[in-house]
Amino acid sequence: MSIGLVAATWWRRFVHLLRRRPNAAPTPEAASYPEHSRNTPFGPHDYLPLPNNTPFEMLPMYRYLRDCVPDVSDAVWTWKRLCHTGHAVRVTAADGGEAPAEAQAVVDALAARVHAADGGLAGLLDLFYASLFTYGAAALEVVPGSAREWIHDIVPVDVWTVRFRRNHGRLEAWQLVEGESVRLPDGYFFYVGLDRDGTNPYGRSMLRALPGMITIQQRLLEDMAKATRNAGWSKLHVRYRPEEQAPGESDEDYRARMSQNLRALRDRLGGAAVDQNLVTYDNVDVDVLGGDQRTHVFYENHKAVEEQVITGMHMMPVLMGRNYGSTETYGTAQFEVVNRQVLTVNRRVGALLTRIYNLELALRGLPARATVQMQGNRTVDIVKEATARSREIDNALRLLDAGLIDKETARMTVTAQPETLR
Repeated sequence: MSIGLVAATWWRRFVHLLRRRPNAAPTPEAASYPEHSRNTPFGPHDYLPLPNNTPFEMLPMYRYLRDCVPDVSDAVWTWKRLCHTGHAVRVTAADGGEAPAEAQAVVDALAARVHAADGGLAGLLDLFYASLFTYGAAALEVVPGSAREWIHDIVPVDVWTVRFRRNHGRLEAWQLVEGESVRLPDGYFFYVGLDRDGTNPYGRSMLRALPGMITIQQRLLEDMAKATRNAGWSKLHVRYRPEEQAPGESDEDYRARMSQNLRALRDRLGGAAVDQNLVTYDNVDVDVLGGDQRTHVFYENHKAVEEQVITGMHMMPVLMGRNYGSTETYGTAQFEVVNRQVLTVNRRVGALLTRIYNLELALRGLPARATVQMQGNRTVDIVKEATARSREIDNALRLLDAGLIDKETARMTVTAQPETLR
């Protein structure tokens, strides 16, 4: 190998090293590949699609379904208020000891300051939950104060305008506004997606499973309204048998006389009161149509479709006014399942709030750490819950007296809140 070729080879390696980030170790990469990472028609600057290539135009449609379909509106309303039960913030020092005195004041001031013009943090979370259960995702953006030394405000982000793309393996969040794309800031943009599929960053709305069922439901309602108006009431069917044509009566006079008799009979029926009876010759028959009608088959059909809508919203029938079993057993079991789902969702929201509170403490330069505990809903039977909690405490004290657990373990068991209250 010539000296010139060796020099050229080393020069190319030197230039390659210069192009790498200085003083930075190479970022380890996974052996697997994320969805839409390669061998796809998407370019490096294209936005990642929604799961199953769902059109982004469906996101505003979800809002329309929430606002216009009663069952969907009720389910979103119920989910939002089941989860929006408040939270508590515990502040400790970075090493786990007692936090600085001003740390709690900083956390309280943040909760009172953000979104102050529209209900404060409670109003912001109300918007957050509404978006989460409508679009399957919710997003917030932190607005830093002067010199980025504190959080000035937190604003909601319309998730139907958010797009993600990959840049050298890293996810970037963008917002499409009036045909322009805006890069959302790393570290200040928070996105929570429910039911994500693998590496796809977007959340999946539970309304995605409903358009077909809702179409059938609304058509059934429309057909039911027409049929009820047409056949919902009993009707009289009057049959008039014309008498024989009189001798010497022309055909034209006969037809005129029959038409006059028919009009007179119709006028008599139209002007009859509800307590008046009709007396005619035996050439008039009066029958009642639908006199034995009691129920419509529409209700059974609509209920079957309605149950599909409720299931698609991950909601229990008892919380939407339907209950097909015993009031206590069936309804209590459903509410317990819903509470478990609320706890799962609120863990994600609690982790998000923890990050935001810790960001405020870090910007303030305080050596403290915040931990958020989301409150939950009590069970239906409060007495049964209190009895179980009392027995749990008694068992912990017995184990302590027997020397099977230490004081710290017993203290954690006694002071811990039950999961339904977190």
